[in-house]
Amino acid sequence: MNVFSLIGTVILVVLMLLPLRKKEHRTKTEIRKAIVRFAVVLGGITVIMVLGMGYFLALLVGVLVLILIDKKTYTKKRLLIYGSIILILGIGGYTVFRDNPTYVMNHLKKNPLTTSLYVTQNGEEVISYQSDIVRPLASTVKILIATEYAMQIGEGQLDKESMVTLDELKRYYFAGTDGGMHEAWLDSITSEGKIKNNAVTLQDVTKGMIVYSSNANTDYMIDLLGVDAINERAMTLGLTWHEEVYPIVGVSLIPSHIKTDGMNDKQLVQALKELPKDTYRSLAEELSAQLKAGTLDFEGAGADLSMDVQQVLSDRFIGATANDYGKLMAAISNDQLPPAATEVLRDLLEWPMEFNEGNKDRFTHLGMKGGNTVFVLTQALYAETLEGDKTEIVLLTDDLSDWQMGLLMRNLNSFVSKMIGDEDFRLTVQQNLTEK
Repeated sequence: MNVFSLIGTVILVVLMLLPLRKKEHRTKTEIRKAIVRFAVVLGGITVIMVLGMGYFLALLVGVLVLILIDKKTYTKKRLLIYGSIILILGIGGYTVFRDNPTYVMNHLKKNPLTTSLYVTQNGEEVISYQSDIVRPLASTVKILIATEYAMQIGEGQLDKESMVTLDELKRYYFAGTDGGMHEAWLDSITSEGKIKNNAVTLQDVTKGMIVYSSNANTDYMIDLLGVDAINERAMTLGLTWHEEVYPIVGVSLIPSHIKTDGMNDKQLVQALKELPKDTYRSLAEELSAQLKAGTLDFEGAGADLSMDVQQVLSDRFIGATANDYGKLMAAISNDQLPPAATEVLRDLLEWPMEFNEGNKDRFTHLGMKGGNTVFVLTQALYAETLEGDKTEIVLLTDDLSDWQMGLLMRNLNSFVSKMIGDEDFRLTVQQNLTEK
């Protein structure tokens, strides 16, 4: 349960108990009603925390239970009213929350200034929609970092079985800057027994960057590989429009670093916007170095940034084109990289084949990495079916509202699935995105 859900629950409980503050309302009947309502709220909290039910659905179920246990409900008038409300909510809920892959297509079509889609199949470009526009990548950029890692493994510069201590990784960690992903990775490797003498393999560190999107692991890898080597690799691979990579945690520390006493949020936003690209990147590297050395002189950075500040950080995140990442995914899928590097990359990116056994009934290979900020949702993938058909898909979206983000995340998997396996759907998307 997130903080907003918790606040909403507390407010709901207070409103339920508020009538009892008056003595004349503290009758046995009203007290019993209050206890029942409180029990329903506690039950709702239980199903959210234990069963993982969505907060909105739990709220609807709770309201329905309260209606059903109220004796006044069972009159013709109230039954008609409540029945109509439930029917309207049911129809509305089905319309909004049903599996709807066309929502992604419609969002792309309606928002050409903030979206890109690049699709190839069996080496042929199928869709190139705004695919030459540089957009923020979010964590999808970690594919490039993983590629440089795989190349250095293949060249014998690194050993994927070398050990990295958790204490070393902790030097790159700053609480509140990756949505709890680093902790989730730590929980995973602990439960799988992969920690030996407080250390894990370099391959597992890199998997933490790809599968769990740990920013601490990412900045460790950037430092290990060398930021110049990563940026040079982008050019070598023909990623023409790829912006230079820099430490991700370091970026989230910039607002706290440049904020001065008395500076309000509007002034901070303006100051962030005015930082030249080179200065912005240098600050990210400098703050990352300070974090590693333990010499940062502020606390709580990145935890409570306003939406306006987060918008600037999102807009200024490392960018590239959908075309760039389409080339990269094709290079991996078509074994255009050295064999040793390809083997390492497939091990990193093809986690969906292990997480969902059903994928093995459909694909020989399925590799992907996505990313998101509050405003950005991105994904790059390659797929090879059991019949040998190969597809690469790169989707970049920006400037999303909460509503758009929720619906895109809900429908993205079904959109991708149909793009890979349904020729008619693929043709429909192609036609819709090429209409003038």
